[in-house]
Amino acid sequence: MITASRPGQRQRGGGLVEFAIAMLLGLMLIAGALTVHHRSMTAVRTADTVARLQDAGRLALDVIEPDVRMAGFWGRSARPELVVNRAGPGQPLPAPFTPMQGTRIDGCGGADSRWAIDLDAPIGGTDDAYGLSCAAVGEPRPGADTLVVRRAAEAPSESLAVDRIHLQASHVRGALFVPAPGCTNPMNVACLPDGFSPQDSQARTLVVRAYYVASSSTQRADVPSLRRKSFGNVNAAGAAAALVDEEIVAGIEDLQVRLGVDRDGDGSVDAHAEPGAAPDGATVVTATIWLRVRSEDREPGHVDLAAYHYADMVEPYVPGDAYRRVLVSRTIELRNARP
Repeated sequence: MITASRPGQRQRGGGLVEFAIAMLLGLMLIAGALTVHHRSMTAVRTADTVARLQDAGRLALDVIEPDVRMAGFWGRSARPELVVNRAGPGQPLPAPFTPMQGTRIDGCGGADSRWAIDLDAPIGGTDDAYGLSCAAVGEPRPGADTLVVRRAAEAPSESLAVDRIHLQASHVRGALFVPAPGCTNPMNVACLPDGFSPQDSQARTLVVRAYYVASSSTQRADVPSLRRKSFGNVNAAGAAAALVDEEIVAGIEDLQVRLGVDRDGDGSVDAHAEPGAAPDGATVVTATIWLRVRSEDREPGHVDLAAYHYADMVEPYVPGDAYRRVLVSRTIELRNARP
């Protein structure tokens, strides 16, 4: 039965208390939605930052890996002892090189280091310090390793560069040489070392590179970077021209290297050594590379309390600052290792 309202009877609505409760519930829902949105955006930004750091680390490893994998490659000659005009630390400068060229050859290792032509050490470096006599760009990062790789270029030279050291190699021997002025044709026997012919040997550029970590980068002085020195011109008037220094990736704040060595000649890793400290008579067969990558800017509200423990660290590194970091690593097999 439907009852009609009496004339003059008022319809009652919500009171002030109900209105306040409704507003409070609405504000709570809005605050919850904003919190969820903020946390979602923070998670997205964090994931994006970590992904970019991982990409930077992978890019740096992708640059280093081909050099390390090819360390000890001498063209057609498989063994460095078959290459003449090479020399190790403290040994006399080989006759084909002039004293000025010798200065360039020693340029990153100090006097009489024979840094560029020490083919008996295809991979090395320094442990927990810059250690190179050639100047770093900016200040080198304290505690970071350096990595030095020596090898021949992958492809034979189409033209001989008269200011570069080349390796002429057949299947049974090789020789380091600098072409005579104007002698650029690798198919001209007169341009090659004595006893070699273009029919049974090939010329390749000698490649020597040193990787290190600088405290600054090209764009920002407060951002560290991975850099590389490449051996170059031995006939330049200035010593600096013998080395090309280039930035590989910004944001790399530490480089650590551990070499896997084979002591008994079976091709497997028997022990590990720091760069520059491989035992005499042992062959380096692998290299493990660690890179600690840091964001360029501090992240408000973030504190990095992770304990980074890797390589030869005795105590873990706990930054305690507002930068994001990732640690990437890769173990690389030396394709040309020989017992």
